[in-house]
Amino acid sequence: MEHLNLDLVIFLGYLALVFTIGIFVSRKNKESDDYFLAGRNLTWWVIGGSLIAANISTHHFVGMSGQGYTIGLAIASYEWLAAIALIIYGKFFLPYYLKTKITTMPEFLETRFDYKVRMIFAVISMVGYIFIELAVVLYTGSLAMESIFGLPLAWGLVILCVVAGGYTIYGGLKSVAYTDIVQVTVLIIGGIAVTVIGLIKVGAVSPEYSGTVLGGLKALMDESPEKFHMVRSWNDPELPWVGVFFGGMWLANIFYWGCNQFITQRTLAAKSVWHGQMGVVFAGYLKLLVPVLVVLPGIIAFRLYEPGVGLLSHEFALSKADLAFPTLVKNLLPPGISGLVMAGLMGAVMSTIASLLTSSSSIFTFDIYKRHLRPDADSKQLVRVGQITTFAVLVVSTVFGYYLRDLTAIFTYIQKFWSIAWPSVTAVFLTGFFYRKATAKGCVITMITGPAWAILFTIAEAMEWVPRFAFLNRAGLDFLFCCLIIYLFRNKSGRIPASAVVDRSFSTEALAEVENVPWFLRFKFWSILLIAIVAALYIRFF
Repeated sequence: MEHLNLDLVIFLGYLALVFTIGIFVSRKNKESDDYFLAGRNLTWWVIGGSLIAANISTHHFVGMSGQGYTIGLAIASYEWLAAIALIIYGKFFLPYYLKTKITTMPEFLETRFDYKVRMIFAVISMVGYIFIELAVVLYTGSLAMESIFGLPLAWGLVILCVVAGGYTIYGGLKSVAYTDIVQVTVLIIGGIAVTVIGLIKVGAVSPEYSGTVLGGLKALMDESPEKFHMVRSWNDPELPWVGVFFGGMWLANIFYWGCNQFITQRTLAAKSVWHGQMGVVFAGYLKLLVPVLVVLPGIIAFRLYEPGVGLLSHEFALSKADLAFPTLVKNLLPPGISGLVMAGLMGAVMSTIASLLTSSSSIFTFDIYKRHLRPDADSKQLVRVGQITTFAVLVVSTVFGYYLRDLTAIFTYIQKFWSIAWPSVTAVFLTGFFYRKATAKGCVITMITGPAWAILFTIAEAMEWVPRFAFLNRAGLDFLFCCLIIYLFRNKSGRIPASAVVDRSFSTEALAEVENVPWFLRFKFWSILLIAIVAALYIRFF
């Protein structure tokens, strides 16, 4: 009981601290740029930390850790290839976004194509954020609280709704970005604590191995070698190597990091191109740590608690893979530390909730309300609409999150259902940037028929009308289908409109800033080093 009380005090104290910081830093917000883009004044370290805090949530600590339990290290491809996708975004997409001072991703599509493409993508984004991302994050956060503190699922949903929603509705992106720095710090500390203590436990209970971190790691790799391979067979249902290296995995990452308002909003608020690019590459290095924080604990839980196989399965047998991380927290960590880790988990949840709410309100406010309903709305009206939208989205996603309680394989659920949209959206953005003959008509048809085809194929699979097909492979074929549609409806007149030329060069001021920094502070240097590290990791764990 004392253990639980101490953990609960630390946990509640942390929630209060984050809420206070979120309210304090945003107290001077007056204009729409302040509310939605933090005054376009974020520095590289705030951007990088905020990107990771927004990205990592309980669908990592619950869902990805559960996949680590089931599949092993191969699930880390989502993280390590994301580091490369961040470099692609920083090199090709970000300079244009910052130079044109766009506020939302759909806004780029109207500039390049027309308002119809903008509206379709805005709707796709809103539906995905509410029913896939937000609902899952709220559910998994509440599941973790239920597992560790015994708090009913419904109460966990209410707590997350009030705390994360409160400072987001009041403060906007500035509140989110600065609270994210606290969140990501506690997140990393908590994840490392679980991994270190878990490895020590594995080493201590494994014959012939020492009760140290290195002893536990050696025991894991020697006794469960099948969990430490990055490359799986071509027909693997979850991570076929074809889909990972040549298909849907790249589409997922390019979509997520380069076309997704939920993530890009931080970089749109960069103080300059240099700060934006360095923030992106900093986030790439933090992505390298994520498997240590979430995948390795899943493998540790498998070694300890797998029914009939785990070293401690006689004491506690895990009933559900998605409970791997919360089980380690509850069973292994000493008083106080488990409260800190739980605070980190909830920090990740609140950060992601806040980011999704801010992105949803930005898209509705600028791409729907201002574009179609009130073009003459002033800054105060836009902020008010953004706050109302945030509240409405939060309520809907919280209710939907409650009905996900019987769902299994959370991380797969997210990836599979987003893969319905990845191919078409990524095809439209890539051709928008690099293919001048792409037309608005082709993109509209692509963004309607692409997801429709994916949904029909998913239904056909469920009804067993067609053979089962790994969704990463299917997404790759969907992408080729979408590119074909865009090509068929290409501009054949030879007269290319001015909007079709996407100038990705730096502005004069941005170019001067980038060239005047030392070589060791340049985006190019740190990008090359990051690519080399990712390649080395794949070679080591092939």
